[in-house]
Amino acid sequence: MSFHRAFARVVCNYNKSIEGSVPWYQVKREKSPFQQVWDEVFTPVWFKLVKGPYERWEYNALVARYRGMGIMADDAMNDKDMIVERALDIIPEDIRIQRYRRMMRGAVLAGRKLHLPLELQNYDPM
Repeated sequence: MSFHRAFARVVCNYNKSIEGSVPWYQVKREKSPFQQVWDEVFTPVWFKLVKGPYERWEYNALVARYRGMGIMADDAMNDKDMIVERALDIIPEDIRIQRYRRMMRGAVLAGRKLHLPLELQNYDPM
């Protein structure tokens, strides 16, 4: 008997033996006591004292940067992305022109290292 035939028999017999079993990724795993304590005690504290405040600060810094440059979050997306290209094809012409002008104003301000006056920054960029 050739090697390939013997190997095929072994593989077929193995597949028949595991046919009725549950795949490894569907098996419910039990958490260890350490994992339970970590999930119940440390994770809420981590999110309350570290992750939550950092994400809030990061969001506020992003909003301040967008407001300072006079752009919206959608203006910062890559124009070469397929979904963005399709969205730009769909939107009306006046909105497309406003977007282009905001992007050009932001590029000019970034090049000159300036920001918009505060009276023009009062909008929600998100």
